[in-house]
Amino acid sequence: MSDHLTADQAERFLRGELPRTQAKEVFRHLLKGCAACAGRLGPLLPLVLTPERTCADAPVAPGNHYDAPIARALAAVLSRRPQPRNQEWARVEQGLNLLRSSPRGLAGLTEDEAMDLRGWPFVEVLLQLSFEERYRNPEEMLRLALLAKTAAENLDLETYDAPLIADHQARAWAELGNAHRVSDELDEAEAAFDTAEERLRRGTGNLLLLARVADLRSSLLNDQSRPSDACELLSGAYELYRKVGDDHLAGRALVKRGIYTNYEGNPQEALRLLRQSLKLLDPERDPRLAISATQSILEVMVQCGEFREAAEMLMESGLRQALAEEPLSLTKLRWVEGQIFAGLKKPTRSEAALSEARASFLEHNQGYNAALVGLDLAAVWLDRGKNAEVKELAADMLATFRKLGIQREAVRALDYLNRACDKQRVTPHIVRHVSRFLKKLEREPQLRFQAL
Repeated sequence: MSDHLTADQAERFLRGELPRTQAKEVFRHLLKGCAACAGRLGPLLPLVLTPERTCADAPVAPGNHYDAPIARALAAVLSRRPQPRNQEWARVEQGLNLLRSSPRGLAGLTEDEAMDLRGWPFVEVLLQLSFEERYRNPEEMLRLALLAKTAAENLDLETYDAPLIADHQARAWAELGNAHRVSDELDEAEAAFDTAEERLRRGTGNLLLLARVADLRSSLLNDQSRPSDACELLSGAYELYRKVGDDHLAGRALVKRGIYTNYEGNPQEALRLLRQSLKLLDPERDPRLAISATQSILEVMVQCGEFREAAEMLMESGLRQALAEEPLSLTKLRWVEGQIFAGLKKPTRSEAALSEARASFLEHNQGYNAALVGLDLAAVWLDRGKNAEVKELAADMLATFRKLGIQREAVRALDYLNRACDKQRVTPHIVRHVSRFLKKLEREPQLRFQAL
């Protein structure tokens, strides 16, 4: 950027329209205390940076890879009394309503409206808005989290005591870490979580906050192909949520732990955890989470061979109605239905369901999922003696992967299946071997395909 912000740049910065690299330059420039650019931001500057405390970004602690047991960190706070939450939620709700209804977002705030949000409420508003963008717009999620982190790092010691400020900073850094994770910036995410934990050690010992940080970091560990470490962290989060009496959040931790346990290759234990989670979740508090947990249970039941029980649960769950407005979720449900029919030895119905799911994934440009469904379909066709159809499907999947530039090991796996078809040596065992590899490759991209 040039020496100073233009009016247009200031407006675009507040509205989130600057490219990420330019936005970072603006952050660094503002943190130097430029009075001219502060004037461009008008009443919004105090919400991002306290003028009398402008400072460089807090140093990020070096990554410790989270190898030390989390138990020590949990034990350190269990004996400390949590400080009551700040009584400023009315301002948070007011700010959320204001910004959600404003077409210009932050840039549309008047001076009085900006001053009403000053302090912790502004941090909380930004964090909530950031989290709401996680599925819609990861770039905006990250931008809002960066703003929240900067605002939290500049909270006024005359207004809040130091341990409470450390709590707000820990939450902001953790949510920033999660935003980096969603944007596939895993190194930046790990550094942010390290800083969040450093802030926690200065904080009030708030158990819900510690559980939240552990909960968020577990998602990063899973993305780093470390499901066992993620499950250990979630066990601690679960105990903390139960200790403070929040069964719903404890159930949420169990849902994640069940999913990650399945990734570890233990579907029976995963199924136990997921079933237990349903007893704790409050569907009224988060209907989507209860639906997601039910879907996960169905998927793991299929892996465990509980096809009849899965069919009964699917009929009673009301999932088709609940997911009526979510085409991709309905497609995934149709996929599971096809697997259930295959397990119940109903090949005609299985073929119809899987063919429909595959076509829908292709329509939504979900080539990888379409290939996974195609492999389930290939297994059904082999059982029905439709070898020619299997050969055509294998060639089509291989061509699609090559066209999309899917990673080399996935192409190698499908090439292996295609050559087996050409030599008329394809078997259900080969199909299942390729399918298991592709599913695992999604979570562990460093894997190498091994032929049978």
